[in-house]
Parts: sequence; C-alpha cells; structure tokens
Amino acid sequence: MSHDQQERTAGNEPNDQATAQASPSLRAVVYVRISDDPEGTERGVDRQEADCRAYAAAHGWEVAQVYRENDTSAFKQRTITLPTGERVRRVVRPEFRAMLKHLSEQRAGVMIAYDLDRAVRDPRDLEDLIDAKVLNGFSVRSVTGSLRLDTDSDVAMARVLVAMANKSSADTARRVARAAKQQAIEGTWHGGQVPFGYRAENHTLVIDPEAAELVREAARRVLAGETLYRILTDWNRRGIRTTHGCRWSDRTLKLVLRNPSIKGVREYRPLLPDGTRSKTSLMQTTAAWPAILDEDTWQQVSDVLDARKQARNFHQPGSGAAKRLYPFSGLIRCSTCGRAMLHRGQVYQCVQQVPGGCNRSIRSGDLTKLVEEAVLATFEQITLNPAKRQSPGADQAARVGLAATLDADRERLARLDDDYYDGLIDKSMWVRQRSRIAERIERTRREYAATVPEHTGPSIDMTTVAQEWADRTPMWQHQAASLVLEAVLVHALPRGMNGATPARRRNETVEAFHARREVYRAGILAHRVEFVWRA
Repeated sequence: MSHDQQERTAGNEPNDQATAQASPSLRAVVYVRISDDPEGTERGVDRQEADCRAYAAAHGWEVAQVYRENDTSAFKQRTITLPTGERVRRVVRPEFRAMLKHLSEQRAGVMIAYDLDRAVRDPRDLEDLIDAKVLNGFSVRSVTGSLRLDTDSDVAMARVLVAMANKSSADTARRVARAAKQQAIEGTWHGGQVPFGYRAENHTLVIDPEAAELVREAARRVLAGETLYRILTDWNRRGIRTTHGCRWSDRTLKLVLRNPSIKGVREYRPLLPDGTRSKTSLMQTTAAWPAILDEDTWQQVSDVLDARKQARNFHQPGSGAAKRLYPFSGLIRCSTCGRAMLHRGQVYQCVQQVPGGCNRSIRSGDLTKLVEEAVLATFEQITLNPAKRQSPGADQAARVGLAATLDADRERLARLDDDYYDGLIDKSMWVRQRSRIAERIERTRREYAATVPEHTGPSIDMTTVAQEWADRTPMWQHQAASLVLEAVLVHALPRGMNGATPARRRNETVEAFHARREVYRAGILAHRVEFVWRA
C-alpha cells in the first residue's frame, strides 16, 4: 500500500481509532432488519448480525445487545393513536424504538447496522436517530460504510440517501398496487387470507367441501329465521373453528356470509391515502374460482342481515322496541368509578364524557366467556341442590311433568330442524310442523311458569337455567344471570403486567399458539375480574 493510500485509509476512520483508544471496552448495540421473510428462516438477519459482530470485533467493541426485526418493513406506515389521542401515520418498529431507548440511557456508545437502508428508510425515523445521537453522544456506524452521522456532511448525505430509498419503496408500492388492480380486473385471487369455505391450491381458490357445506348451512338457517348468535353457539359447541382456529363470534360469522367471494365475485377495495383499506369496493368482477352460494341466495342473506340491523337501530326511547344484544351488559362495571361498562366493538369500555375520565377497557369475548362459565356453574349447583332455591308449597309433581313435556317437545323441534336441513322434508311441511310444536311449547311454558312460586325477579326456573341457556335470547340470559349475579367488577391491569396479546413464535403451530394465548389471557382475567354474587 502506498503512502498516499495509507493516509486516505487513516483519514476515513479517525473517530473510530480515537474512540477505541479513549475507551477500549466501548459497548455497542447491533440492529438488523429484513423486510420480507415469508418462510421465517431468519437467514437474512443472521447474516447481517454475523457481519456486524465481526465489524465490532475488528474495532475492539463489545456487543452489548442485538435488536432483530425480521420480516419487518421500514417503509410501510400504519395509522396509530398517540397517548394524547392524536391519530398519526407512523412506521411501527418496536425493536428500533427499544434500541433508541437503550442508547438514550447511555448504556452503549455505538450503534452498528449492516447498511443505511437496513436501519432507516423513513425520514422521520432518521431524524429520531439523529436527535438521539445529538442528545446522547453515541456513534453510528454501518458495515458497508453508508451510515455515519459524525459531521454535517454525513447527516446531509444520510438524509439524501434515505429520501432516495423512500422514493424507491414508494415506486415499488405503486407498482404492486397496480398489479393488484389488474388481478381484480382478471378475477384472479389476490393471495392473503383464504376465505372460509375455500382452500388455496396453485395460487387459486378451490372449494373445501366440508367448510363450504357449513357456509350453506349458515345461509339456510339465517333464511329460516335463526339468529347468528344461535348458529355460532351451535358451531362452537360442535367444535367448528374459523380459518385461524378461533371460536366463532357474531362479527366473524357475519363477515363470512357477507363476503362476495362465496358467490364467485372478485372484489377490489383499494388502499386509501391514510393507509387503510376502502370499506366499499371500487369494482366487482366474476371470479376465477367457483361459487359456494348463488347470487340470489347471497343477496337474500345480506338483505336479512341488513333488516335485522335496521330493526335493532330503529326504535323509540322507552318503547321497548330495542333488543338486548349482550347478556351481561349492565352487570359489568368498572371497579374504580362504578359505572356500567359499554360494549364497543371488541371490548367493554368505561366511558366518561369528561376530560381525563376513566377509559378502562377489557376484551369482550374473553370476559363474556368467563362470566358465562361462572354463571352456568352457579346454576349447575342450584340444579344439584334445588331445595335451597325452591319455595315451600310449590306443586313439584306438576312442575316435573310439565318440564318433561317441554324437554320432549324441544327435542322434537330440534329433530324437525335437522330433517329440514338434511332435505328430508320440504319447507312447507317444516313450517307447518314447527308452528304446531312451537305453539305447544309456548302453552306448556305458560303452564309451567304458573306453577313457579312468585318472587321479585322474572319468571325463570333457576333449576333449569343451565339446560335452557344456549337456546335463549340475550335478554332472557341477562334476567337469569341477574338472579344470582349482582355485578362483575373490572379492575385495572396490575402494575408490571403487560396486557398486550403475545405474538406467535417462529415455527410455532397454530394450535400451540392459541393454547398459549388462552393460558395468558386466563391469567390476565384472574387478576382483573371480580364477581359479586347475590346472597
């Protein structure tokens, strides 16, 4: 190497040598990232980490921490809500933020990345890195030499390169969006989540016979007048699960029945400027895959669901026209302020219309399941010890006979429904026979209610609640639960406990992930939920 080359080489890393001489045991943090890893092998980040560690060893730095973000974009933004309540667009990278916090606490003096575009591709992230460096005085290095923030020229060059990388990512996103639109025009499958009723084969959709029959069953039952709640309760009891292996909810079943894919239609809903998907379709074309439901049946089911929604939303206050949708609303209360928590979307939330008011929330699905199990367990105990809840003088013999008649008629009704769904009888016979049995059940039920001793609550036999629960309306379930349950208090999350849902681990099966998640959520509920029973 010539004398001039040695001078140029020495001039490239003056700060590194000075830092190494001043502090031989300087600690470093390594950040590695790759945007796309569909197979989850993490080979890309493994290679980056090996090169970064070799770079640190060559400079005499000790690697104190490695922050890995595999299969994570540094360009795509999401709409998030800040603690102040402001909705903003941000690139979400938890490990990158954790690294900045580590460096801001002055626990390391150097940040090492493989390359500039591995560390940042968004100008806002770069500015946050620059601010952190200025405030805390750490050095920033990359294996390729593209990331260095020591001088104003280094900072200016980094800003130019990040702007160019961001433009390149935006160009790629635009081309991908145009390709997705072309796929919609051609009616081909766009990939992603497979609609319930189908399975993916050779980049297209084919009908899954078992799941498709369940879709048809749900459509028939909706058109026959059954509620979604009864259908999903029946499916959950039978062990039927969604495509993600979860229990059915009102929302998931409704999405399946409203999905245009099941009628053989390819829908195109473009991304909006804020990054969210449009709620209305821009175009609908004939799909390349077969339909599960014909167009008329799909439209009839949609019309029924729309009519039910309109009936729930349109009522006069105090007229009694409103229908209860959730059996435990009013019983679930905030332990701090005592207010009844409202069911909003996927959570129960304590809402106060005052600045700084209580906004405590808890997942509605997990809480509803827990409360239902506790209430039914209580009624099972009452069934085992009926004498504790029966008033003296009741005509036990008449009640037993009427209860047996009710059970027999309900079993006949269930068999009749099964015969209709299986195609053994036509609709006219099913309607005629169902009407006769339903009238007889209602007449027997009134006679049964007349034999029950009067009390201050609704006319509900507490010894049969557990048996009748699944087939009853949410209003009936609420009245029954109120007989034994005074309130369900929701406490704040204990200090030091993280309430975020755990992420799925690499190479973890879906079944194992759901089992681990259920155990975790059960532990959270055990700390947050308190039952207040009636004496």
